[in-house]
Amino acid sequence: MGDRTIETTAKEFELLKFLMENQGMTLRKEYLFNTIWGSDSDSEIQTLTVHIKWLRQKIEEDPKHPKHIITEWGVGYRFE
Repeated sequence: MGDRTIETTAKEFELLKFLMENQGMTLRKEYLFNTIWGSDSDSEIQTLTVHIKWLRQKIEEDPKHPKHIITEWGVGYRFE
């Protein structure tokens, strides 16, 4: 990531900030979704997956092999 500036949506920023604040901890998808979108949101949990994909495209050198936003299969995501 370095010193470059990236543009994000409000939700992307909120999600990235939350992941970074919990660096090294694997956060369950449901927990992330409820924290960022709210448990009463009309959105679906797949929204989280899409936002993770968009963030990876913006911050990772190789989004298909991420070094920062790591997927813990069957659990959730972790920021390194």
